[in-house]
Amino acid sequence: MGTPRADTEHGDMHNRWIVSLALLFATYAADAQVRLVAQVNDASDIGLPFAQATVGDGVFGAQADAHGRFTLAGLRVGQARVRIALVGYRTLDTLVTLVDGGNTMTFRLKDDDRLLRDVEVSALRAGDRAPFAKSVMTKEDIAKVNTGVDLPYILDAQPNTVSTSDGGTGIGYTYMRIRGTDGTRTNITLNGVPFNDAESQGAFLVDLPDLATSAEDIEVQRGVGTSTNGPAAFGASVNLRTTSVKREAWGQAAVSGGSFNTQRYSVSAGTGLLDPGSKAGTSRFSFDMRLSSITSDGYVDRASADLKSCFLQGAWVGAKRSLRFIHFRGKEITYQAWGGVPREVIDTNRTWNPYTYENEVDNYDQSHYQLLLDQKLGANTALNVTLFRVNGAGYFEQYREGDDMSTYGIAPAVIDGDTISTTDIIRRRWLDNTLTGVNANVEVKSGAHRLVIGGNYSDYRCDHFGEVIWARYAGNLDIRDRYYDDDAHKTDANAFAKLTWAANDKLDVFGDVQVRRVDYDFVGYDNPGPETGAGLENTDQTVEYTFFNPKAGLLWRMHEGGKAYASIAVGNREPNRDDLVESTPKDRARSERLVDYELGYERRTGRTAYGVNAYYMDYTDQLVLTGELNDVGAALRVNVPRSYRAGVELSWAFQLLPRLVFKGNVAFSRNRVKGFTEFVDDWDNGGQQAFDLGERDLSFSPEVVGGGELGFRFWEGAANGNATISWVTKYVGSQYLDNASSTDRMLNAYAVHDLRLNASLLELKGVRSVDINVTVRNLFSELYENNGWSYAYLSEGRRQSMVGLYPQAPVNLLAGLTLRF
Repeated sequence: MGTPRADTEHGDMHNRWIVSLALLFATYAADAQVRLVAQVNDASDIGLPFAQATVGDGVFGAQADAHGRFTLAGLRVGQARVRIALVGYRTLDTLVTLVDGGNTMTFRLKDDDRLLRDVEVSALRAGDRAPFAKSVMTKEDIAKVNTGVDLPYILDAQPNTVSTSDGGTGIGYTYMRIRGTDGTRTNITLNGVPFNDAESQGAFLVDLPDLATSAEDIEVQRGVGTSTNGPAAFGASVNLRTTSVKREAWGQAAVSGGSFNTQRYSVSAGTGLLDPGSKAGTSRFSFDMRLSSITSDGYVDRASADLKSCFLQGAWVGAKRSLRFIHFRGKEITYQAWGGVPREVIDTNRTWNPYTYENEVDNYDQSHYQLLLDQKLGANTALNVTLFRVNGAGYFEQYREGDDMSTYGIAPAVIDGDTISTTDIIRRRWLDNTLTGVNANVEVKSGAHRLVIGGNYSDYRCDHFGEVIWARYAGNLDIRDRYYDDDAHKTDANAFAKLTWAANDKLDVFGDVQVRRVDYDFVGYDNPGPETGAGLENTDQTVEYTFFNPKAGLLWRMHEGGKAYASIAVGNREPNRDDLVESTPKDRARSERLVDYELGYERRTGRTAYGVNAYYMDYTDQLVLTGELNDVGAALRVNVPRSYRAGVELSWAFQLLPRLVFKGNVAFSRNRVKGFTEFVDDWDNGGQQAFDLGERDLSFSPEVVGGGELGFRFWEGAANGNATISWVTKYVGSQYLDNASSTDRMLNAYAVHDLRLNASLLELKGVRSVDINVTVRNLFSELYENNGWSYAYLSEGRRQSMVGLYPQAPVNLLAGLTLRF
């Protein structure tokens, strides 16, 4: 009996797949025979240890050893772009021609005699020799995804990262969580200057729109990481470096837009180094600038954003020193979408916004001023001193219906014999603050050894006040009368020393110690008297903290292209403003402590890169919400004795075919609080009821976070450009909205797919390049929410809850065009 036709076709197809795969692997194996053995020297032909070499678009590469040698395997025959970088030297970017078999080359880096390489940043960054989990986005990486979305969405593809958006589009108020920890626990610095708000410790990135356009690169350290300035990192630290001084004149004009009336306009330019007409080899000047405007209606009703920003940099660069003045400013007006959409209406009206007052906006203006001195003190020693000042002022305007008049000092009104004690009112709640300080770092190199000694001092002053700008019953109140006025003052000082000791050619020993001192003066409640509530008066108060934060680790270059590392790091941080102001000294929150253990392995070759990192973050007295009311009746964060985050993070990049690259990452974690007790308001009987729930999941901490990008370069012309189409996927597992781990109060898992086109047309008439970015976001219109809030209570003899959710936009388009001169 003959073989059925369907079986024959199936067998033929099976055989074709086998043959195709065999050819693929044969091609891969053949290409794998192409190797580059290279030596990196300085101008005197002395080997430069630990230079970074990358090929292609920077995903693949190797690190030179202690003698300046590196080997890259798995390359392809033909031309390859090689980029070699080392702090203190001019980056070499060149094309080389590779032949089958072995290729031996020598590269020479010129001393960076005119462009001192950002000592203030290298002092804080982990670098490639530190035993910590990190990732870096280069300027080229940023440009591929920069269509006006805020920084959390720029960083969304980093390992174990979840970004959220109030308005549903990634523009306006956006946030990110790394390893399940929010922005208040993520340390952010801009050129080494602390960015987190000194009091709330939050990171309000909406205040600096389009900052990514002026970013040279961004490093993300997960976990405690190395010592930094500002609040301790309890989940991650993000260090952003702004536009570096360029040697040649340059210009850039960008326009992008798309769904929800999103529009972005940006123009940037720089003079390059200008010779003042004096002798060759003496000092030069440069000037760089950027102006940006981003507007969007948002996906949620009345979630509009009107964002303006600028960036200015003036530099004087000499043979052994440079002086840079940097100013960047952001002005944001965003309609309030922070209330979320009630769970009861999410299925019928996903864009509902309860705030209908036409000017229910957040209006804030922030200006940064930085003066950076980089000075070479010798062949192997460099000094940085950074003076900085940050001015911020703005308000949240809010309409309140039937508010208590006594809150605003308005006497009750008697109308037609009726006493009126409530009124409709419009108020503005203001912040007017300044942060002034200095960073200083000295970096000393001795062969392969490296020592950094540095510190920071900052002085923060803020006036918190509220104004009444309209009231239905105003009494004797005048417009803009203040109904509260609280001043706060906080100083933050730290000193650290970091040593990377090359025990031998393969083993680095890392040590890092930091001492940090915090003093905070504020207006808060004094201790209650014998009777409940008695003596709860606002008085001037002071708290002081001294922290010791040691770190240590090992990095072992175990074989060609591969390294393993292990570290232990301690972080301590103070409570935030609300924890202190809305409590009494008797019931005040304690500081938190984290011991972070990291163990990892990474390997990079000419066509592969992968890594695995395991971590255990052991918290003592972590502050979490339990629902419990403190002695002034506020539901604030409470110290829980023990909690932890443990997980494994995997990352990879593979060049599957000459024009096909697959890269991504996935994190699996367990995030728990031990011995958790939940307190629930009892609406029937008053007071609260306590529920001992044992070990529970920490809120907003998905057990699985992953993403991937499959990019196909379908057009590549050596002289006239290239084009790549990428399929981008992001998966986030289910998350609980509170620490009670109730399935009634949780965010469902979601998977979102984007389709992105990046094209670059080179050397067109009058321009250096034309870059095109077209991104179709949420391609399959996944209905999902990536953030929310909950409130549990007892009523009518049963447990009930209120839940607000933040829906994200269905399929939408963003497209951009950038001209580079």
